[in-house]
Amino acid sequence: MNFPADLSEKYFCLNGEVLPLEQFSTDLLEGENIIYEVIRVKQSTPIFIEEHLKRFMHSAASMGYNNIRADEVIASIKMLLKSNPVEEKNLRVTYYQKFTTSIESVLLIYFIPSRYPSEVEKQRGVYVETLEAERYNPTIKVENKALRAIANEILTTGQCYEVLLVDHNGNITEGSRSNVFFIINNKVITAPDHLVLGGITRQKVVDICKRNSLQLEFKCLNINEIGNISGCFITGTSPGVLPVSKIDSINLSKIPGIIYQIADEYEKMVNTCQKNWR
Repeated sequence: MNFPADLSEKYFCLNGEVLPLEQFSTDLLEGENIIYEVIRVKQSTPIFIEEHLKRFMHSAASMGYNNIRADEVIASIKMLLKSNPVEEKNLRVTYYQKFTTSIESVLLIYFIPSRYPSEVEKQRGVYVETLEAERYNPTIKVENKALRAIANEILTTGQCYEVLLVDHNGNITEGSRSNVFFIINNKVITAPDHLVLGGITRQKVVDICKRNSLQLEFKCLNINEIGNISGCFITGTSPGVLPVSKIDSINLSKIPGIIYQIADEYEKMVNTCQKNWR
């Protein structure tokens, strides 16, 4: 099971109704063409909720799901957080349709087990490995259970923090559950938008680069060019902005200061989001 419920929490929300977690069934996770968002909740505040909802609705429209409304999603999230406040945990919002004798829509919102980087990992960086794999239609956030299973196995056996995907041309596009940036000559490099799932944190980093006049280039880095980089970091709901210290067998001896600068700016945006939540 790729996204089990966090059994330490008390409630979940199904089609607008808050229910005890005892009524949660794994059958609810077995739909096809499931669209989803994973949202970081900090002190009962969903971080960057507007951006997540915008992407969620884009995925819904792309899949032809016309019965879902943004206002019912936000209302359900608020109901769940009121019944089940949390200090810090990831929330998963899923939607799919069952086709039996009629079309049944399922909007499921629940907490999932969450891991955030330690202070040591934030300072020293993490180890990542590469995997020859690519997403079909990467701009839509839809479940890819086969890819997720392979990535999970590598994360477990290789004891790495994340897996970077390498396409058939040898280009590194994104992580299995993150986006990736590289530093070359103090320039920030990341894959073009059409080749990746446009992560919310990724877009925040792009905004930070533009606002601070940092050099930014949208292009793929080939796996053979890893030796030319001076730094690397991944971005995502859980890791935030997280330095990388090693890619496969290649050690990155020093983390450039520009990565810490971007990480600090990102955390300021998170704090502002908390202050503005109602």
